[in-house]
Formats: sequence, C-alpha cells, structure tokens
Amino acid sequence: MPKTPKTLRHISDLPSECIHNNSTHRIQLISTDEQKKGNIATMNYAWLEPGKELELHTHPDGEEYYVFLDGIGSMRVGNDTFPVSAQDFITVPENAGHSLKNTGAVNLVFITVRTVRSG
Repeated sequence: MPKTPKTLRHISDLPSECIHNNSTHRIQLISTDEQKKGNIATMNYAWLEPGKELELHTHPDGEEYYVFLDGIGSMRVGNDTFPVSAQDFITVPENAGHSLKNTGAVNLVFITVRTVRSG
C-alpha cells in the first residue's frame, strides 16, 4: 500500500542522493511510492507581501504542494496550522481547506504544484 505523505516536511529532514554520474545532488520531494491523485496542472512561483493572506479554499479535483523559499508565515491545512519558512514542504490533500498568511517583514516566497485527477 502506498504511503500517504505527511503534511509538513522540512527539506533538511529528507534523504539526499547523488544522480547522473554523481554530478547532481537531489532531495526527492514527491516520489513514485507516494499516493498521488492526479497529473500536474500548474506549477507557480508565487509570493505574499508582508501581512497579506491567501484566503481559505479547497481543490476538489486534486492535491497541491507548497515549497517555501524565503520569508516566514503560517499555513492552515484542514484543522492544523503550521509555521512555515524556507525549505519547508507542505502537502495539501484533495478537498482539504487551506490558507496561507505572511507573518514576516519580507515577502513569503514559495512554489506551488497543483494536480488534477486524470480520467
């Protein structure tokens, strides 16, 4: 049975490996042994200015992943709220309500990857 990813992970807690004739270091954020519910629909580089908030919303057709690059904030996924900062990785399950707020003094910068169910 595939493992369900944890909601919050920090990149430094994940194993790294060397690939391509030991030329490239990699930390795999999403792997084939994890349950996924669709194909990639969008990948975005995004940011929230200080004090701004992404409203609570859901995606009924797939999952969403957040990788934080800079700044600090607070993210709600379902009934849980997490502090987030650079190198944190959040998995938002299908249909989970989620929101994000910049709680810092600089832009909260992140990448999102959203999936949609196939077929």
